[in-house]
Amino acid sequence: MLLLLGASGFNKNELVNPGKADTITYASVGSSAGKTGFANGTYKFGGSESAYTSGAPANLVYVPLIGGSIAIGYRVDGMSPANAQVRLTSETVAKIFAGQITKWNDPAIVASNKASTVNKKLSASKLGVTVTAKKVAANVTFTVKMTAAAKAKYKNAKVTISAATLGGATKSILSSRYTKPMTKTTAYVANTTYQVNVGKNPIGVLAVATVKDGVTITMPDLAIRVVHRSDGSGTTNNFINFLNKSFPTIWTKATSDTYSTGFPGTVPTDGSFQSAKGNEGLASYVRDNNGSITYAELSFLEERGVKAAAVKNPSGTYVSPSPSTSASWLEGAEVSAEGLVTQNYAYTATDAYPINAVSYGLASSAASADMAISKRYFDYFLKQCAPKSAPGAGYTPLVGKILEKALSQLAKVNGGA
Repeated sequence: MLLLLGASGFNKNELVNPGKADTITYASVGSSAGKTGFANGTYKFGGSESAYTSGAPANLVYVPLIGGSIAIGYRVDGMSPANAQVRLTSETVAKIFAGQITKWNDPAIVASNKASTVNKKLSASKLGVTVTAKKVAANVTFTVKMTAAAKAKYKNAKVTISAATLGGATKSILSSRYTKPMTKTTAYVANTTYQVNVGKNPIGVLAVATVKDGVTITMPDLAIRVVHRSDGSGTTNNFINFLNKSFPTIWTKATSDTYSTGFPGTVPTDGSFQSAKGNEGLASYVRDNNGSITYAELSFLEERGVKAAAVKNPSGTYVSPSPSTSASWLEGAEVSAEGLVTQNYAYTATDAYPINAVSYGLASSAASADMAISKRYFDYFLKQCAPKSAPGAGYTPLVGKILEKALSQLAKVNGGA
């Protein structure tokens, strides 16, 4: 049986559920077209990174399927060092995409791209939780203790320690519930900081030696060219929502699938703003045009060799987009009764990348042969495909309460059968 899917949030053309005679042909048409096509019956089921604001079909069921970073892709020839990763504060991102910062050597960009240091810090104490770190030879040992009150309060929360190494990926060191004083030993890696959390609560950042953070980049006197989606897009919707919720005095309008609708004012027509269709169009434009910058799903940038900026999150840490840093951010999100995810744009986990989206399957609670196939596929996607394949493709499999809600939403599809 063949089903046609119209969606955003996937970077594949054909999806197959092994062991089933089900093949899904995927049309990358953007979330707006995907929602319309599902509502009018063109597509048997759909995918979208944004919810319906009008025109939703009867018996609609949202099923969260996968998450991922919305990366800030750029091409800046002439900067030195040439291969350094550009850092941007979230406010600078907001101003660039609003047309308020127009040069790559703007003081705000230059200020973010200067080397700094993180001083040695071997202990942190907060909320009745104390953590210490000790380096012995080639290892680092962490000890975590809680007061009796903290132990009772956080009995269902996990203590997590994640390591962030300059120029490398974030790595989980510890993730476990506290029952008694805990110790964890890991290999020492230079230029690494360690974020300690209890549940969603940050306890502190440790460093067993001084960490050199970032590099000083000399930026060229080069005009910035902003590239945005020409089509209705859930990626655009999530990106503008981040900008509006984080910087409402800059991005003054409510979010929209359409960039020009959410833009604060009128999009400039002097050539400093360009549009392209789809994530693939954005990524290809930036690859081919010096000075350009865009927002796109990480996988499309990686496929085309486009660099992605590290973005400063609410904790004050510059974080690169990745499946793991997106997963960290989504831990701070809430999920509604109908399965829609609301992100917390003030979330302070240091290892969390702050610009993300969740893609939803669009299905129906009404029973039909097509919905039976759709339900089988969503089940396979959530339980097998995403956990196994999503990180390698640049996406984030769902876990925790979002996954629990996704499975409860899935149970409603096809009349619960």
